[in-house]
Amino acid sequence: MGIRSRRAVALVTVLFLLVAGGLLALYLTTSRREVTTSSAAAYEAYRAGVENFRRFYRKEARADFGRALSLDPNFAMAMLRLANLSSSDQYKSLVERAARLRNRLNEREQLWVDYYSLGEKGTREERLKLIRTIHEKYPNDVDAAQWISGDEMAQGRPEEAIRIMMDLLARDPNNADVYNQCGYYYALRGEYEKGIENLKKYQFMAPDQANPYDSLGEIQAYTGHYDEAIANLNKALSLKPDFYESHYHLGVAYEGKGEPARAIEQYLQAAGDALTDGKRMDLYASTMRVAIHADDKAAVHDAARRVAQLPKQKETEHWMAFTDTAVDLVEGRLDAAEKRLGERRPKLLAEFEMNNRDRQRKPYFPVWNAMMALTKARLGKTDEAIALLEESINPPNAGDTAFEGRRAVYEAKAWLAALLAKKGDLDRAEKLLAENRAWNPSWAPTRPAELTVAQARREKVLSAAGETGDRKSAH
Repeated sequence: MGIRSRRAVALVTVLFLLVAGGLLALYLTTSRREVTTSSAAAYEAYRAGVENFRRFYRKEARADFGRALSLDPNFAMAMLRLANLSSSDQYKSLVERAARLRNRLNEREQLWVDYYSLGEKGTREERLKLIRTIHEKYPNDVDAAQWISGDEMAQGRPEEAIRIMMDLLARDPNNADVYNQCGYYYALRGEYEKGIENLKKYQFMAPDQANPYDSLGEIQAYTGHYDEAIANLNKALSLKPDFYESHYHLGVAYEGKGEPARAIEQYLQAAGDALTDGKRMDLYASTMRVAIHADDKAAVHDAARRVAQLPKQKETEHWMAFTDTAVDLVEGRLDAAEKRLGERRPKLLAEFEMNNRDRQRKPYFPVWNAMMALTKARLGKTDEAIALLEESINPPNAGDTAFEGRRAVYEAKAWLAALLAKKGDLDRAEKLLAENRAWNPSWAPTRPAELTVAQARREKVLSAAGETGDRKSAH
């Protein structure tokens, strides 16, 4: 799983000298230090949390930051770190608590409080300005460097993104996760071998951690190297059995291989180990996606039951509505599914407008598009389905660098190809599938669409051969 870094913060024996001299509070709160706390024990818990967060050991990190707060209830940076690992309501509460402590913090901490406090109220440009200020003033701040690197990648400037990571590595040669981030960047650019090379360096530097094997397995799962992916992901789980990301990526690998039942099993296991209800909802959605295409009604209903048991909150509202649509689809209630999705879109638009005040992004909802396109196609409204899929293969916003986003484009191209083939546009249909094969040559969920195109080509060839034969007979 990617794109993070880690940094060690030295404390060593000088702490004991400072305790003896009664200077501990000053040492930990001076602007030269990374964080403000008057408790050495809280500081140690915080350091452990940062280290576990860099490893992607999220449960352990959350416990560490919680312990730091119990030892020092005014530890603002522990609040912000914990907020990153919390549900939306707790996130808001922790950020507000940290903001009330702003005046007693050092400058770097104040900038981070300002960044978190922007929340939904600020624009992307406002957030970016703050992060750039942190990066310029504190070039060793790993979080700021990674944020800017990710933004450069999102804006279509991968070379600059990688340069920032290399600069971070020059400052800290032991920062193994820089190789993790570079591995993802190269793989997403289609440079598979270079991506794997970087991830193997990451693996070499952190052989006892689960994430290097998970990252390697994730990229292999999405690019069609399924057996290699499964081996690496099982290795990650042997190192950390509750590393839910590896169960999730095993689900991806089994989907790619064409084993939907095993994919569903892995997604449900991942959901059981996930940290937040929002992430659990994402994983139940993955379960339903597999089950819909496998026409597994029992699995869709089981996932819907699990979703219904989650606490109702803002971050899961839309997914819960999509769950009802999934049930409609497998039960053949296509008109109800179409109506439900139609009613959901204005709500998605309203939330989008509220969260994108800078208007730099255009409204685009890939899950809604996919579900509505499937519904329209099953209703026989082919032209409407094609219009939705055309949007999905050319997302309006640059920078969807996650493999899930790439997958959405891949599958939309395959479904679009099948519909175009049925309408007689075989040349474009085959071009779309060729583009897919350059990224992943064998993705089982799109196989039915590929077979549809292949059958249409065979029928056209046979028809042309028959016409030629008829003309020869006439002569």
